[in-house]
This record gives sequence, structure tokens and C-alpha cells, in this order.
Amino acid sequence: MGVPTFLETGHMADGFPIRLIYTGAEFNYAAHWHDEVELVIVTGKHARIGVNEQIFELNQGDMVLIKPGDVHYFMPGTGRLTILLFRLELLTGSFTSEAEMQELGTLFNQTSIIPSNSQSNPGPYIDAIAAEKTNQNPGYRWLMVSRLYDLIVLLLRTTPLASQSDSSPCWPCVSSKKFEFLESVCEYLEEHYAEPIKLEQVAEHMKFSKFHICKLFKEIKGITLMEYLNHFRIIKSEWALLFRQESILEIAISHGFNNVNSYNRLFKKYNNCTPSEFRKRHRSNIAKYQG
Repeated sequence: MGVPTFLETGHMADGFPIRLIYTGAEFNYAAHWHDEVELVIVTGKHARIGVNEQIFELNQGDMVLIKPGDVHYFMPGTGRLTILLFRLELLTGSFTSEAEMQELGTLFNQTSIIPSNSQSNPGPYIDAIAAEKTNQNPGYRWLMVSRLYDLIVLLLRTTPLASQSDSSPCWPCVSSKKFEFLESVCEYLEEHYAEPIKLEQVAEHMKFSKFHICKLFKEIKGITLMEYLNHFRIIKSEWALLFRQESILEIAISHGFNNVNSYNRLFKKYNNCTPSEFRKRHRSNIAKYQG
């Protein structure tokens, strides 16, 4: 699978915290995460988007609001998408009240599916953001931010929200220092996921105690460091099951598992099926969408 190409109508240059992406007619992209909010609008006929342990089958007009830090990926069978990325720093100025911060935290502390028949229609706001970026008239960046604010108000007023107690820590309140720490840990885990990583190695790399790393990681991500590592291994192995010909055992070993039994057990935890069942099911879907 080659690196996908897409047309960017905006970018986060010079610290500007908004980016707008239009994908091609067929789009797939391996598992990744970042500290921006991502709003994905299905503009083609169909999309298959994985977020953490779930795979969503979406149709034209459906949207996914992906919270910062959630691992997500775009699987074969995904058509055209419009993707809006923005940083939460736009929303956390000194004028923001505690009640408003709680509303934002509730909205952006969950990844939400917004169906096409909901009251949320971001199209006019995204079109306006794209037009301002293209024309670049005086003050265009201010207007891009203004249209983004309009879109956020729409989402706040029309998107069903979970209670704050049911979600992980409020991302707008996570400091940039903590996110830098999180990124450093995750980069190390993702670089060495195929190896038998131990907490002592992570602690030595980060120059922190094991206790401090585990505590801070759980505070920010809402899961333990080892849960994140094993989940990342499973997601990477899903891609291998789809696009490589190795046996289940070979894939298990090359993704950091000591034996196929532990791999099967953990895979089933996240996917409610075995690796062989996953390979059979989704390869048939790939053939169907590509045929």
C-alpha cells in the first residue's frame, strides 16, 4: 500500500491551528493519532473508518468527530472524504468560563458518529473556511477561525453528548507539556512495538520513574501504558492481516507477541473475532469494494 495523496486547501503553517484536507476517490491510511480534533465528513458513497477497537461503516453525509489522542485509520472501501483538523488551543482563551470549558470537554472527550440525518450540517462552514483559504483576502485567517467557531457552536447545540463522568480527562485542560510527554512515550512504544518492551526500558528512555510514567500516562490517555501498547500492536497487525501473506503465527511474532495464543486472545478482546476470521471477513469486503 503506497502513501495516499490528497489535496490540502489549508495547512498548519506558522502556528495556524486549522487544516483542511480533501482525499481522493479511494482513500486508505494506516493507524495514527495526533493532538488535533479531527472532523471527517463522508463525501463519497461509503467509508470504513476504524477508531480504537471499532470499525464504522458510514455512508455519504455521515460524520465522525474524532477526539485528540484516539487511534484511527481509514480502511479499503473508503471513498472521498473532507477532513477538518483543528487545535483545541483555539478554544481555551482566558475569556472561556469554567462552564464553557466543561461543555467543550464533554464534546471533545468522546469520538462521536454524527449521522447524515442529524441537525449538524458542517458543509456551509467548511466551504467558507476553504474559500477564505483559497482567496486569502485581508483578514482571511480571522474569518477561518470565525467560521470554525460557528461550526463548534453548531456541534455543541446539536450533537448528543455523554456525561463528563463517563469520559476520559478533559483534553482542553491537558497542558502542552503533558502532551509532549505523551507524544514522546507513544513515539517510543510505536517505534519498538515489535520488541518485548518492558516498563523499565520506557522509564530509562524517558528519564522518569516507572511509577511517574504509568501514573501520568493513565491520567492523560485514560488507559494504562501496556494497554495502549498492546492495542497498538493489534491495530498494526490488522493492517498486516489485510495486506500481507504471512501466517497468523508469523504476524503475531512480528508484532511483539510471544505466542499465537496470547495474540488470538487479545485480538478477540478488541475485535470480537479471531485473526483468521478478521482476515477472511475484511478481505472479502476489500474484494467487494474494489471489484
